[in-house]
Amino acid sequence: MQKFILSLLVSVGLVHTSFAQEIYRVGAGKIDITPTEPVILAGYGGRTVPSEGVDTKIWARAISIGQKQPHLMIAVDNCGVPATMTEQVFARIQDEQANLKRSAFVICSTHTHTAPSLPGYAPVIWLERAGASELAAARRYATFLEDKLVELGLQVLDRQADATLRWGQGRVAFGGNRRVLDQGSWRGFGFQHDGRVDHSLPVLMASQTDGKPMAIWTNYACHCTTLGARNFVGGDWVGFANDEIERRFPGAVSLTTIGCGADVGPQPSGSLEIAQRHGASIAQEVQRLSTSHESMRPLTASLRSSEAIVDLPYATTHDRDYWSDRAQLSGFNGVHARQMLEQLDKNGKIDDHLRYRIGTWQFGDELALVFMPGEVCVDYAVRLKHENDWQRLWINAWANDVPCYIPSRKVLLEGGYEADFSMIYYNRPSRFAESVEDLIVATINRLLGSEFRSTHRATPPDVFAHPGPAQITLQRFEEFVAAYNDRQREILKRIKSLATLAQHGFDSVQYRDYDELTWYDYLGRMRQPRPLVRQEAVGKRLRWNTRRWDQRGNGPLVLSFSGGLGWRSQPETAGFELTVNDKQKLTFDITREPDHWKNESGDMELFYLPIWQSNEDSAGFFLLVIQREVVRDDQLFDLEVKSLGAGSQRWFAIDKMKDSAESLRQILNDHVQ
Repeated sequence: MQKFILSLLVSVGLVHTSFAQEIYRVGAGKIDITPTEPVILAGYGGRTVPSEGVDTKIWARAISIGQKQPHLMIAVDNCGVPATMTEQVFARIQDEQANLKRSAFVICSTHTHTAPSLPGYAPVIWLERAGASELAAARRYATFLEDKLVELGLQVLDRQADATLRWGQGRVAFGGNRRVLDQGSWRGFGFQHDGRVDHSLPVLMASQTDGKPMAIWTNYACHCTTLGARNFVGGDWVGFANDEIERRFPGAVSLTTIGCGADVGPQPSGSLEIAQRHGASIAQEVQRLSTSHESMRPLTASLRSSEAIVDLPYATTHDRDYWSDRAQLSGFNGVHARQMLEQLDKNGKIDDHLRYRIGTWQFGDELALVFMPGEVCVDYAVRLKHENDWQRLWINAWANDVPCYIPSRKVLLEGGYEADFSMIYYNRPSRFAESVEDLIVATINRLLGSEFRSTHRATPPDVFAHPGPAQITLQRFEEFVAAYNDRQREILKRIKSLATLAQHGFDSVQYRDYDELTWYDYLGRMRQPRPLVRQEAVGKRLRWNTRRWDQRGNGPLVLSFSGGLGWRSQPETAGFELTVNDKQKLTFDITREPDHWKNESGDMELFYLPIWQSNEDSAGFFLLVIQREVVRDDQLFDLEVKSLGAGSQRWFAIDKMKDSAESLRQILNDHVQ
C-alpha cells in the first residue's frame, strides 16, 4: 500500500525525484537599439568620422530568472557599457522592482567594435577628435540606449512564464590567441597558434513546460572584431550567432555574452561573410547540444547571487612633472596626459587603484556563473577552470563595466598592448601591478565556495589549446575558395593550370639589404625569420636567385615561390616592383585575396594565391610566368622586389623554401575541387 501511494504521489508531481525538473519563472525579450543617425563608433583609434551606414541591426537582449528573488541579465550589442550607465539602469529598474538586488543584476557587453561609442567608455579615443555635434549625437544615443534598457528590463521581469532550465558545454574553435610572441615578449597582433584559448561554449536553455525553447543563452571567449575597423553599425559574429540561433529555434530569444577573450580574436576575419560563418558555427553547436540529453543537464536548485569589490593596484602613479612633459606629445599619448593633469587639478591626486566589482550567480552546487568587468585575458579562464570544477563553471567578462583590459601576470610580464598601451585609451594612469591576478582569483574562489573547488577527479578540459595550425588553415582555405567571386575563381583556374608547369623559384637570398621578421608562413605557422622588404623608403629591395630551370616543354616558364603580403591598413603607396634579371619588370601591391598582375609588354605575369590570412596580412604562393622567348636557355634567374613608395609599413616577404612548387600542387590537388 505504501509503495502504491508513493508511486501515485510521484506520478502527479508531489514528490521531487532526480528525474523531475524544477519549474522556474523565466522572462526573455529583446529590443532594437540601432542608432537612427550617424554616430561615432567605439573600438578603433583609426576611425575619424561618424558611422557611414548600418550593416545589421543591433539589439539588447535580456533574460530574467525567478520571481520573488529575480535575477536579470541584459546583453547589449556594444563595445562597452560603462559602470555609470549600468548603475543608472539598475536604479531605474529597481524603482519599479524593489526586490531586485544589485548582485542579481548584470549588463554584459558583446564587445562588437561596430556599435556607438558611449560616453565614459575608452574616452581617450574620441577626446579632442570628435566635434561638438558628434559628441551631442553620442549623448543622444546614450540617453536613447538607457531608456531602451530600462524598458527591456522591466518587460522581461513583468512577463515571466513557467520554464525548465538545462545547461551544457560544447566547443567552437574559431577563436585564436592574437598575442604574437617572440622569446617571451609581445611583438604584435596576429595568430599565436600555441597561445592559450578557451573554446568552451556554455549554453543555458530555458524551455516552456511544453518543451518549446523560449530563451537560449550562450557564451564564447573571443573578441568581436571580425569586421575590423569597418565604419558601419553591426553586431559582428555575435549578432549573426543570435540571428541564426533564433532562426533554428523559432520563438526563442537568443543571448550571447563573451568569456575571457581579451587576447583572443576571430580567425579568420575581415568580412561580413566571415562573421556570418563564425556566428553559424555557434548556432550549429547549440543545435547539436540541444538534441543531446547527455550534453544538456537539468537545473533543479534555487538561484542565488553574491558579489564583492576588490581594489586592483596600478603599478605606479607618476607625478605632475611627468604628465606635464607628456602633455606636449601629439596623438593619444598627449590627450591621455592632459586628462591625468585634469584629474590632478580636480582631485589633488591620481587614483592608485581600480575598484573592481565581481559577481556570481549559483544554482546550488550545480552551476556557477562568474561575472567579471573589463576585457579579461584568457589566462583567468584557464586558471579558474583548473582551480575549480570546470564542468560546473561559466565565466562571463565585459560584465557591468568595461574599465580597461584585465591582464594576467603572464601578460604583464610579456608586455604589449593588453598590458600597456591599451591603458592609455581607457584613461588609466599606468599598467597594473602583477598582484592583480592573485587578488581577482582569490576573490572569485571565495565567492564560489568550497563546493566548486576542483577535486581533480574530473577529466581536465581540452578547450585551452588551438587545433593544429595546418589543419585549421587548410580547412579555412577551402571555405575561402567556396566563397570566391567570378574573378577570383578565374584566377584560381589559371593558377591550377600553371601549377602543373611550376618550377622552384627560390634558391638563396643574394644580399642582406632587407629586414627579417619571424612571421607566419603559408600554413599560418611560425617559422624561422623571413626576408622582408617594406615600403618605408623608395628603393628598399630584396633580391634572391633561383635554381637552373628545366628546358623541357614549349610553354612559358613558371616559377613558384612562397611568401606573404601585409599590413593592409598602412598608407597606400606606388607599391612594389618585381624585376627579373634586371630587365623584365612589373608592379604589384599587397592584397589578401587571389590576384594577378601583368607588365605592359605582356611577357611577364605574377599570380598570388593566399592560403592563410588575417585582417591585415596574408601568406601563400606566388607564380611568376615568363614567356620563353625572352629568357636564355639553361640559366639561373635573379629576382628582385623593390619598394616604389615611402612612408608605409606595407611589406612583401619570401619564405626560404625550395620545394614550393610541390607544396602548391599538393594543396591544389587536396583542397580545390
